[in-house]
Amino acid sequence: MPVEFAVLLVLVVRSVRHLTARQSWTVGALTTGAALLLPLRFALRQPEPLDASVAGLVLSVAPVAVALGGALYLRGQDDRRARAVRDARREQRLAVARDLHDYVAHELTGILLEVQAAQVSGYDPDENARLLARLEAAGQRALASMDHTLDALRAEDAAPRRHTLAELPGLLDHFPDRPALHRPDDLPALPPVVEDAAYRVALEALTNIRRHAPAADRITLALAHCPDAGLTVTVTDSGPAHPRARPGGGTGLSALRTRIADLGGELTAGPHGTGWRVAATLPT
Repeated sequence: MPVEFAVLLVLVVRSVRHLTARQSWTVGALTTGAALLLPLRFALRQPEPLDASVAGLVLSVAPVAVALGGALYLRGQDDRRARAVRDARREQRLAVARDLHDYVAHELTGILLEVQAAQVSGYDPDENARLLARLEAAGQRALASMDHTLDALRAEDAAPRRHTLAELPGLLDHFPDRPALHRPDDLPALPPVVEDAAYRVALEALTNIRRHAPAADRITLALAHCPDAGLTVTVTDSGPAHPRARPGGGTGLSALRTRIADLGGELTAGPHGTGWRVAATLPT
């Protein structure tokens, strides 16, 4: 009996821990019942079978309960570990998607618009030379962004890519008609995660202007800081919006809104006069 009882306890642990939910309920119930009823096979041969049966059942309850509880605990640990791995992989995929959207798509959008503009304009050797130089620079930046994303995937302890507000003038230089930048002179040093979020707001808004309102002749990027309200980033354009919708996209502002909400801030986007405005408030 001890050998059979031990084998049944092992089956209880393995079936409850490793099988699927439906299978573990079925097989676990059968093996648990078999382990509890096993002493009856020997108790019925005793001179007082009722007392022996009760004693055997009582003695078998504790080991079965321990085995069942241990199996459920180990199953819970396995489930938590599997969820943690899935969440980590999902977060990694989202991080890669954000980088590709924020940087590579930004540069590709610029290249596309430059090529479209060149198709409708007359041939000018000097202008074409400048166009090719801009396309080359944009392609180099897109490749650099792709390399950084791939390096982050290969390295186990790669630090997240973060930008600062000091890089905003360089971002605006990528636009043929350089947007106006309004920034207070007394802007204090802000947490890196806040400056990175503000940079991504400006990048997403300017990329959307390139895609949906390429004819906008007045683009403004304004920064404002208040100790109570935090940092405010506002990007406005004069419009008009692009006359026909472009396929794809539509997820950039949604993902950005979620990221800013995680920081305790708020992002709004909507019509503003004849154009569009994107405004984000970030607590500092």
